Amino acid sequence: MNNRIVTLVSTAQRSIGSVRTFILTSLLMSGFSFANTTSQLTFLTWGDYIDEDVVAQFESEYNAKVNFVYFESDDDREEILTTYGPSGYDLMMVDSIAAPFYKKLGWIQEFDSSQAPNLRHVALPDIAGLSDREQVCSPYFWGTTGIAYRKDKVKDPIESWNQLFEPVPELQGKILMPISADELVGAALKYLGYSMNSNDKSQLEQARKALLKQAPMIDSYSHVVVDANKSKLVTGEVSALVTYNGDALMLKEVQPQIEYVLPKEGGAIWADFICLSTGSKNPDLAHKFIDFINRAEQAAANAMYVYGASPNHEAEKLLPSDFLQNPLIYPDVQRLEKSELSQPLALHTIRKHNSILNELIRLKKAQ
Repeated sequence: MNNRIVTLVSTAQRSIGSVRTFILTSLLMSGFSFANTTSQLTFLTWGDYIDEDVVAQFESEYNAKVNFVYFESDDDREEILTTYGPSGYDLMMVDSIAAPFYKKLGWIQEFDSSQAPNLRHVALPDIAGLSDREQVCSPYFWGTTGIAYRKDKVKDPIESWNQLFEPVPELQGKILMPISADELVGAALKYLGYSMNSNDKSQLEQARKALLKQAPMIDSYSHVVVDANKSKLVTGEVSALVTYNGDALMLKEVQPQIEYVLPKEGGAIWADFICLSTGSKNPDLAHKFIDFINRAEQAAANAMYVYGASPNHEAEKLLPSDFLQNPLIYPDVQRLEKSELSQPLALHTIRKHNSILNELIRLKKAQ
């Protein structure tokens, strides 16, 4: 069995850690179905990741209702699907690394382009292998993972991973690191000058030591907060954190002193896809939805709402020049060249990542 599949299946042994998930799973176990009429869709996705006006337009045009179920991390999504399967959902938001494995697991199926002709407008750019990924699903957005910081709380602008791993006194205790094992270890590997996808045991051990050395100088390990107003970066409790470029721009809208940078050593490049569940109760309406949001006008509105780089070429023709030229949304080529797309990792690497994260969490709790 593929290493990634082994990992996905093993996640069923972990406890589910969010209230949303608890409510959802309780409903599913009691026999409740969100998609209980032909006019409804259930979409498993990130919170606040689609323009509410676009959704309302779809619901009005098709006399339909879209029910959203939110997850808080990729691990959370895999927890839900591994434990309960895809039968409760019509559509699912999936990252680029997971999509082909979800297909192998029988969780997702390809869209029929004849039922969603606007899919012809969508293709990922030829950056860091993005365009080479098997596009089982519909590309939604692509972007980067880097550093957001408060320019009013640091003396020197942050440009490098070094500044998080060797923080000056003013930053010590004011850094928030991701609780995602891959993102956390990946940042440490980039800091050390290695590939974030390294399977080398010596390099992984060096990353572990770098993270253990950093641990006393950070505030916490945490998920990205969906509510921007509650972000520790907005409130000033922390001065820097690792996050996605789109989330950083949303935070900046609330607190203008926030800046985002793709570090000079490069960061992560990611892509999200909307996938059709094999358990969909209403695949015809699901095709209508994916076709609707890939209309140029709707895709452009959605890009402006999410602050995301759209893979919809017709939508880009409608976006303002300052959006298309914003380096926080479309980073400069040099830093993109040093950035990487997540790759499937060896099983021993996945185990090492998880072991490092668990060790750091235990260490932080003991402080």
